[in-house]
Amino acid sequence: MRPAGRPDSPVRAMASRRTLQGSVLQFDPGRGLGEIQTESGETFSVHRNALRDEALSGIFPGDIVEFVAGRNRFGHKAALEVRRVGWDDEDGDDDTPREWTF
Repeated sequence: MRPAGRPDSPVRAMASRRTLQGSVLQFDPGRGLGEIQTESGETFSVHRNALRDEALSGIFPGDIVEFVAGRNRFGHKAALEVRRVGWDDEDGDDDTPREWTF
């Protein structure tokens, strides 16, 4: 039984719904878990279910990502709605793969 006042969702966005950028420190595709660190030094855990769109193929150490700051079901800081920054979302007409656009 869940304690009173806890939402049914295992993760939730923080009240201010902060959108942050950070760098992937590590990500284990087998476990689907990793960590992202912001420029200010805050560290957020990330789960494969939080990966959106172009990040679904995986994220790698050093990747720059944008995410919504939230909390996981244990109350720890978690990255939600994670997407890569600098990724070209447009596929070419001839189905050429996406490319980085720095």
